[in-house]
Amino acid sequence: MPTGDYRLSNDKKVAGVTTIMNPFKDQSALIHWAWGCGMKGIDYKKERDKAGGQGTSIHDLAEKYILDQEFELPEDKKIQKAFAKFVNWWDSQQYKIVWTEKQMVSETYEFGGCPDLLVKDKDDKFVLIDFKTGKHIYQETVIQLGAYARLIFENEGNHITKGIIVRLPKDNSKLETKEFNPSQLTLGWDQFKLFREAYTNNKIIDTYFRKDK
Repeated sequence: MPTGDYRLSNDKKVAGVTTIMNPFKDQSALIHWAWGCGMKGIDYKKERDKAGGQGTSIHDLAEKYILDQEFELPEDKKIQKAFAKFVNWWDSQQYKIVWTEKQMVSETYEFGGCPDLLVKDKDDKFVLIDFKTGKHIYQETVIQLGAYARLIFENEGNHITKGIIVRLPKDNSKLETKEFNPSQLTLGWDQFKLFREAYTNNKIIDTYFRKDK
């Protein structure tokens, strides 16, 4: 698994795509979910960490399957369900793998990221794929893919012709996909640049309120 430690060529450490986006996400669904956990007497932090661990396991299994590597299927039924849906979907595709989970940084805009999967389609066009295991495909995913597309272009010169979010549900619901064309990815990138600027501004504003200042 990639480390998530992003550094520029001058060794300056920079934030990743998801870290930059987090302060600007719509948290209403998460708040409602946490409230529901509380009403049931469930520690939402433990449930959150458990769900995060399941998501990581599903990502790892998917990557090993794509790369034709050996894997051991865990006993967790939710992970098994999500992975089975992934296998059915992947086996129906005709993609040529370029790479999986590749860390890269933007020297120009000073951020990092680790896209899940880059493939080529039957027309030899580049397609960027990202896997999600949440309950929905949220609006911020096009922003995330737009930032990843920029990273790929800046580091490799490859133009992404399509971005795809593949949601692998851990319950009995069906696998869900959402596709984005180049103009939509460009808009996502434009929005990410605003988030990137705001992220830096927030860091500066935070210093105004430090007690040791």
